[in-house]
Amino acid sequence: MVKDMYGDDESGNANLTEILGDLLDGDDESGDFVGDDESGDADILGAILRKSKSSGTKTAMARDLLRRRVQSGTLMRSVSPRSSREYALGLGSTSVPGNASANINVQPQVIFRPERLVVPSNIAVDFLITDIKVGKNSQLVSTGALPAVMFTENAFGVRLKMDTAQISMFVTISVTNQNPNARNFQGGLVGPAVE
Repeated sequence: MVKDMYGDDESGNANLTEILGDLLDGDDESGDFVGDDESGDADILGAILRKSKSSGTKTAMARDLLRRRVQSGTLMRSVSPRSSREYALGLGSTSVPGNASANINVQPQVIFRPERLVVPSNIAVDFLITDIKVGKNSQLVSTGALPAVMFTENAFGVRLKMDTAQISMFVTISVTNQNPNARNFQGGLVGPAVE
């Protein structure tokens, strides 16, 4: 029984409608049920389930409450990231025909925010960076191409704060080979990531 926490009616059973208020009549204002949330709904439900082993009616009402919560939305718990650090995301090696363009797509497997593009200086003179996208959003402020030499390994002052790429979202680097011969584009992105 739940008499110590919520009071009993004359029959010795707590009045669950009073205990749970509008939760039995419908959803609360947020419509969410998040683990041990601030509204105390989880605590009330837990107390009912713990104290109701002897009463099938109370257990049925608690299950009904839980069923209504499931139907109104997903039961979920907020989970904080376990670790954060700097990661490097390789762009691989892509052959780009002479005087042609290519899109290099990579998918980070953790939440990742690119902050620096690095292109080896021995190939940078042959390439233009025509776009950098995170998902569908361009990270450049105009459509003009940038010389890849801006992003060589010894360049400074080229830190970019790009959008955050969610897990498996594409990060796309669009490049143009200015050399009449085919060249391999290589490079990488560096930035913070959480998992």
